[in-house]
Amino acid sequence: MRRQIRHLGVSNFGERQISELLALGGAPVEANQIEYHPWVPELHLQTAEFCHRHGIVVTAYGSMGSAGSAAQMVTQDELQEMGRAHGKTGGQVLLRWAVQRNVSVIPGTSNPNHMSENLRIFDFSLNAQEFVRALFLTITLGSAR
Repeated sequence: MRRQIRHLGVSNFGERQISELLALGGAPVEANQIEYHPWVPELHLQTAEFCHRHGIVVTAYGSMGSAGSAAQMVTQDELQEMGRAHGKTGGQVLLRWAVQRNVSVIPGTSNPNHMSENLRIFDFSLNAQEFVRALFLTITLGSAR
């Protein structure tokens, strides 16, 4: 029998599902697309870490929050303050946070201004203190749901 699948991408797979796929010994799992931002459940953060340990690319959807809450999330005071320190928006801080955690982002927009803004996240980095602040956001806002 000829193998048809050479590379496999999955979406919303957790550690258990990926482990089951890997155990089959078929095509390698190359990418996992998951919702990923500071407010996701801890399970998503753990899934990303598992993927990184196994050489699986993590691609984030909902990097600025889910569709219904994105506008509220990008205007959080902490994010706005971090953004001002770098001349950036809260949305850019969220995208940068994911990228610095080795997660690819695919922000969706049809607004040309937002498209341009989303590309301008590679000319700054969040420092260690800002990462701690983002972790605090993850703990307090993520568990407040």
